[in-house]
Amino acid sequence: MFDMLTLYRSSFLALMLILSFAATAQISAGGNPIFFSEAFQEWSGPVDLQPYELPAPDLAAARREDRENPGNTRFALPMSADLSLENAGQWIDLPTGDRLWLLRLEAPGAEGLAVFYRDFHLPRGARLFMMDAQGRQVLGAYTERNNRVGERFMTGFVAGEVAILEYFEPRPVRGQGRFTIFRADFAYDREKMEAPDPAVAFGFGESSTCHVNVNCPVGSDWQDEKRGVCRIMMTLVEGTGWCSGSLVNNAENDGTQYLLSGFHCQDGYTPEYDLWRFDFQYEGTGCPDPAQEPGFLSVLGAQLVAGRQESDFLLLEILPAIPNYYDVYFNGWNRAAAPPSSSVLIHHPLADIQKISIDTQAAIVQATPLTWSNGVTTPANHHLRVVLDIGTFEPGSSGGPLFGPDGLIVGQLHGGFAGCNQVTTYSGRFSVSWDAGPSPAERLKEWLDPNNTGLMSVPGYDPPAVASGAVSGRVQTEWGEGVAGVTVTADGQTVQETLVTDTSGVYEFPDLPFGEAYTITFEKNYGADNGVTTLDMVFITKHILGVDPLDSPLKLIAADANNSNGVSTLDMVYLKLVILTLEDGFPNNTSWRFLPVGFPFSDPGDPFADSPLPNAIVINNLVSDLLGIDFYGIKVGDVNESADPSE
Repeated sequence: MFDMLTLYRSSFLALMLILSFAATAQISAGGNPIFFSEAFQEWSGPVDLQPYELPAPDLAAARREDRENPGNTRFALPMSADLSLENAGQWIDLPTGDRLWLLRLEAPGAEGLAVFYRDFHLPRGARLFMMDAQGRQVLGAYTERNNRVGERFMTGFVAGEVAILEYFEPRPVRGQGRFTIFRADFAYDREKMEAPDPAVAFGFGESSTCHVNVNCPVGSDWQDEKRGVCRIMMTLVEGTGWCSGSLVNNAENDGTQYLLSGFHCQDGYTPEYDLWRFDFQYEGTGCPDPAQEPGFLSVLGAQLVAGRQESDFLLLEILPAIPNYYDVYFNGWNRAAAPPSSSVLIHHPLADIQKISIDTQAAIVQATPLTWSNGVTTPANHHLRVVLDIGTFEPGSSGGPLFGPDGLIVGQLHGGFAGCNQVTTYSGRFSVSWDAGPSPAERLKEWLDPNNTGLMSVPGYDPPAVASGAVSGRVQTEWGEGVAGVTVTADGQTVQETLVTDTSGVYEFPDLPFGEAYTITFEKNYGADNGVTTLDMVFITKHILGVDPLDSPLKLIAADANNSNGVSTLDMVYLKLVILTLEDGFPNNTSWRFLPVGFPFSDPGDPFADSPLPNAIVINNLVSDLLGIDFYGIKVGDVNESADPSE
């Protein structure tokens, strides 16, 4: 986890825009869902979520398929659905004018559930979470940053038979969000199904005790190379499976996001590459197995570049830009035909944390064909045979890069004979994958040496660090209009930048140095009479008398003209002075106040119970772009929404 964004109030910190990366999710804005918050439970009382039971998958067929292909790493089966914001779940209107959509999915017997979306579009300020039945495991928040060109999206797995979805939509963007759940995947335990494969479960802590963690002493010389290795969660038409892979450099050193893995990982299935997830830095911090699952950094989506069954290589291109702060490394390669004098394999067995396996002897070119458990026979001389001295491998290790002693890739793991002793592995040879295929779609050459330099080897590529990032958002009224003339200041340790919003209300600091702490403040203190009329006094009087209470916490804040944390007849006095132009401002107050969009009031009927209300954000350590940090602009004295935010 990265604790990068902190707000002045700890309760808001717990519920809003902490940028973090959960152990089971794509890029997310962190935070916690509203549904399980104490404030929401106190306000709403018990909420009876009507369950939607997903259609049961064909476990018997899965059992037959797994027996026929015992080396496959599928661990989940698809269940079709057609659920949208319009035809499923339930909406709850919040006192702030925002609203919440909740859906409870159930799949009896499931070990875990994942959800897949089409027509996926989240507007600015909206947040989507997925959680287990108790709210202990939370994925998200997913925001507008997760909108994709193809409008398809996937949330990873939460444990158990129940998944709860929460979609929060701020008042200014009501009705602008959309998505349809077209599929949910049912994770199953292969041991319970009596499958013959030794892989009975996948995930953290499931791999054999024979493995060696990558951060043990034997991995000390492989700290760069490990940064390029990732765990792959493969979305297939037939379900979900695991493999390993590595980013791979090209002769141009241009950072093209190529990833090398094993062809057999998806052979016999129908891959949906745009929904494949790539998990980087999934590792323990030291040599011993960690007691708790570590986090990791993920990206979603790729496209097929090339692949060939004979040498078992698969070359993909990851489509979303991998954020700089992921600190990935593009591993180099060696296409020489001579086998390496020693070998190292880095991989994710059973989708567990990253492991390292070592052979101190020379690899051997496999001189005879190999017949695999899925019925495929690969030709002679297409694989390297390596007998491990340290560590082992298991399903999920497939596709992991095999390195020579120079730290360059010479192949990728196909399979072999695993265990804790006399572990024999076979890896597709990089030198054969290079140019043995009949076309570029079955070769590496054209992609990893696009200008035909003829290089026999290419070193690894460490992308240059990006020294700065952006912080941006929008200042808007409760009714969704941009607020102009707001002075926004980013006050850092070495820089101070100030800008003024235009009528769109958007602010952006595009180039703030990384590694610093910043305070972002908002101010607009002119035009006190903007939107303030005798009609506002009528509405406030009715509120004070209890005849017609103001219906949102932001209106109550606007009514508090003298900033006394309450609404009284004294506020009426100051409003009248401004209306009569006897005063050009409010005592102890500014013309506009500012509050984060989605602020979770503990009591919406008394927003002053949360005083002091946050009107700024504090970024403890900027290490990536922070986008969509939106604030409400509240015109003091205006409770009937008549102020012109452009003035």
